[in-house]
Amino acid sequence: MRTSYKWGIVAVAVILAGYGLTPTFLDLADGKLDRNVESFEGPVVNWVMEQGTPLTLGLDLQGGLLLQYKVMVDRAVQDKLDQMARDIEARLIEKAEGEPDIQGSHGDGDLFVRIEFPEASMRDLIDSDFMAYFPNLKEIDEGGGVMKLEMKEEFIDQTKKFAVQKAIETIRSRVNALGVSEPSITRRGQTDIIVQLPGLEQEDQQRAKDLIGQTARLVFRMVDEEVESDEEQYQSDSNFFRYIARQNSDQFVAAGEEGLHLREVGGRYTVTHRDKEALEEFFADKTDEQHMVGYEYMPFYQDKEKKKLDQERTHWRSLYLFSETKLTGDMISDARVSVDQQSSRPVVSLTFNRKGAELFAELTEANVGKRFAIMLDNEVQSAPVINEAIPGGRAQISMGNLQSYTQIQQEAQDLVIVLRHGALPAPIELQHQTVVGPTLGAQSIRSSSYALLVGTLLIILFMMFYYRGSGVVSVIALLFNMVFIMAALAGLGATLTLPGIAGIILTVGMAVDANVIIFERVREEVRDGNPVRECIDSGFEKALSAVLDANVTTGIAALVLMQYGTGPIRGFAVTLLIGIVSTLFTAVFISRLLFDTWTERRDESKGLSI
Repeated sequence: MRTSYKWGIVAVAVILAGYGLTPTFLDLADGKLDRNVESFEGPVVNWVMEQGTPLTLGLDLQGGLLLQYKVMVDRAVQDKLDQMARDIEARLIEKAEGEPDIQGSHGDGDLFVRIEFPEASMRDLIDSDFMAYFPNLKEIDEGGGVMKLEMKEEFIDQTKKFAVQKAIETIRSRVNALGVSEPSITRRGQTDIIVQLPGLEQEDQQRAKDLIGQTARLVFRMVDEEVESDEEQYQSDSNFFRYIARQNSDQFVAAGEEGLHLREVGGRYTVTHRDKEALEEFFADKTDEQHMVGYEYMPFYQDKEKKKLDQERTHWRSLYLFSETKLTGDMISDARVSVDQQSSRPVVSLTFNRKGAELFAELTEANVGKRFAIMLDNEVQSAPVINEAIPGGRAQISMGNLQSYTQIQQEAQDLVIVLRHGALPAPIELQHQTVVGPTLGAQSIRSSSYALLVGTLLIILFMMFYYRGSGVVSVIALLFNMVFIMAALAGLGATLTLPGIAGIILTVGMAVDANVIIFERVREEVRDGNPVRECIDSGFEKALSAVLDANVTTGIAALVLMQYGTGPIRGFAVTLLIGIVSTLFTAVFISRLLFDTWTERRDESKGLSI
């Protein structure tokens, strides 16, 4: 292959590298790699930014937020067991006249559903056909009309793994909807999830944490407002709270004091407190099996702009609810932010799927004039009155009229995000968080850039001093190598981190090492008195195997790191792999091409500067 053709290959590679780096150069013109070009406008710039991918700085370089969560996988298994218990009960009731006693519980570390039949003969209801519907359970006959269906160990492990995997997918969808550039959501160990949000502004960090950590389990329950004549039965929203307040009068305080209060709002009574946990502790074990207490946040503000909370008036209020769930968020097909025509304030509009629409129509038709509570993660978001039957399968969630318009808009948008991307399969617990400030990131960039610059300059000086004219060839090849590495990182959409820069620095050393091996072979041929052309050809051929061996073995190690490593280790491995490919191309192909071009235009009698 003639050198002209080889230079054509190099030209194509340089053009592709320039194309890949152009979005990054445009992004750098704004002073920050944030994928947002403001200094330049026009159709060409827009096209380039759409087609290309600017290089993005990682969390350790531009600052941001690092979160570590633990997925409560045992809750996921328990929820799956509870769902199975309901399905088992429904199928048994279909086959039997009596209603067996279904209990889902823990037993000696194992999860099982315990079934007590009214008659021992009803044990035969659980036959092979019945168990075919529940292949993940194994039956254990305890005798006397008692059957225990235990979850299989492999299914428990599968459920836990799926819970973590589903949690990662859900968190990634929520973070992407939040608009964070190049987030990193990875699994660590069996149950932990690491979330890195580079470039996240400080004022958005709390919003991101709230959005990620929200389980987003949406349920609809009816408010019990039937007024009974016998107040002692407390079967109503009003009478229940009055009865509880009278029975525990010593725990209630006077108006203006911090503590429990019995308030009357619109003819209905409620118990309030500034602390939700205090209310939950107070109402523990005070309701029957058919009822529960829900809690709704009631913010009050000191200013008209509603930016500063009035701590004296802001409180949580209680609602007396039926514990039966009428609808769940799984039946929602769409959620979006809209504006209520009456209040002109943002609301969340929900659209149910076919099954949900039918249930919602039946629910509203049977409860006209009553309130139903819309609950998200066991907190009441709103409790509207059903004015008429709603057959269209649509509902609205109001976000609270006591907040500012901007707050309501943002809260509605966040709720839409979590509803659209689904609920977490299990609650997640924040283990720890690390906030990396932009100042620390800038310092890291300066330090790593300084290390890369100093190391490269020292290598350039050494090569030019020790190998003379041939050292210039290695320096040119090294510059090509750096350009190709950065272009490849940008083209792959990679995120540049401190370990990535370390990989680049290591690649520079490896590239020079390849040149040293080649040049030493060439020098051996020169000392033997061979012609210049023959020295170059023989030196490259004899050194090729050693160069390949060194880079291939390093590449194998990088592949292992990339396959099994996470976070910084994976970033280092990716950069190292790209550097190895680029090094082989520049040290073997481009260096050889430069020598060939040099010898073609130089008199061989003058020898080789090496």
